[in-house]
Amino acid sequence: MPLTATAPTGTSPADADEATATALLHCLVREVSGPAGRAVADGDRLLVRLGRTTLTARLPRPSHGPSLRLSGPFLRDGEEIGWYEVAELVAAELSRWTGADNPEFLGQVVNSHQAMTAILRARTAVPASPLVASEQALVAGHRYHPSPKARQGAPATWLRYAPETGARFRLGLLAADPGLLCGEGDFTPLAAEGTLPVHPWQWRLLDGNPVLRRALSSGMLRDAGPGPEAAPTSSVRTVLTHGERVFAKFSLDVRITNCVRKNAWYELASAPALTRLLKPLLGADLLGEPAYRTVALADRNLYEGLGVILREAAPSEAVVAAALADPWAGFLPEGVDPLEYWTAYVRIVALPALRLFFDHGVVLEPHLQNVLILHDPAGLPSRAVFRDLEGTKLLPGPSLAELEPAVRESVTYDEERGWNRVAYCLFVNHLAEIAAALADRDPACEPDLWRALRKILEELPSHRRLAGLFAGDPLPGKANLLTRWSRSPDRAAQYVQVFNPMID
Repeated sequence: MPLTATAPTGTSPADADEATATALLHCLVREVSGPAGRAVADGDRLLVRLGRTTLTARLPRPSHGPSLRLSGPFLRDGEEIGWYEVAELVAAELSRWTGADNPEFLGQVVNSHQAMTAILRARTAVPASPLVASEQALVAGHRYHPSPKARQGAPATWLRYAPETGARFRLGLLAADPGLLCGEGDFTPLAAEGTLPVHPWQWRLLDGNPVLRRALSSGMLRDAGPGPEAAPTSSVRTVLTHGERVFAKFSLDVRITNCVRKNAWYELASAPALTRLLKPLLGADLLGEPAYRTVALADRNLYEGLGVILREAAPSEAVVAAALADPWAGFLPEGVDPLEYWTAYVRIVALPALRLFFDHGVVLEPHLQNVLILHDPAGLPSRAVFRDLEGTKLLPGPSLAELEPAVRESVTYDEERGWNRVAYCLFVNHLAEIAAALADRDPACEPDLWRALRKILEELPSHRRLAGLFAGDPLPGKANLLTRWSRSPDRAAQYVQVFNPMID
């Protein structure tokens, strides 16, 4: 069953209003109102008690797993309200719940709404491979993030580089004096010796740096003209280039959702090191990051800001898992049996990720944007490819001894933190959303999907973490709403307990 090769595909939300309101309510119910017993289903409506106010949203179908499907209209004490009033109610509830205020919060939600609105207006159909089409289909973003499309700067400054619009643009090229460029690995698939590709958005952001200006005026760095065409992927700063034969992961000094998207020095250094460790374990099912290049000027901001990581390319017929889970993207194959599809999916995604953790102490981040899926001619998942080593960590053990001390410190997790990250990314962020997408087509199937998951996981060797899940231990859910409210860095994100549907 071939997937479409035209982007954008599927249908988009009618406007940004419902996507913004539902994302806020999904977060609130998971992190605050649900655990407090203040959210209850009443027929086809979900009632959320907020102080003396009751906010209700439509429940299009019952949900057996940890992923809700809410939609409008949204009612406050029976009266319909808009997305901004929903945001105000959520903010007020967070103030009551935490005892703290966050004057930035509503502005971040507004920014995300404005960005989504601008994207919808600018979105155009561009012929593309299934891979690029899926990368550029995620108009609404993360369904459990309070500001899923928050993007620093006015839309006019970034729309030309936005994946969701179907953007294509030319990279820049810098030439450098011998010895000024540094890095590791074979970078020539991205740029010839003596040159460095530059993202034009980042170049504008760095324009005022005095060290960079002096290097340009002295001729140590020189404009080498336009580079190859690039197609931005779902992460915004990573692009496919050279005929989709290679990924280039750039730094962007821009806050996107939670974080400023810069390649820190230790992330540059750890990419080739982790590639050497993980390639023997995953082979072609890992998109390695074997090389990076940057400039050795007397400014760490430039070392990091101009740093580029080369990532291996994926088959052009692969699709990013987030597009399969997105109810508006339209990439989930039609006509497949949900249980058959799910069984094949779990085997290629969950089993490798868990074996890496249990057997080798490798903490992958197998969330929806980090996994690419290939399908067979019948439309069933046949192969999963994992990518993005930025969040990959290692538990204490022999593998760490092979790394440089500074890199070792940056990639080390203890077992508890590692399990929270793997289990959240795999079960809550990823599989729960795929199950929900399948249940949108057949609502009665969702309990069977989770029973099938448990049966497949029972094939793995016994492990106390699996035993806990089978006994009903809750799943860890990353608390994106509370993390944004507390203004904590993403690396310090809180976790909340999420319903585990694998219990008998």
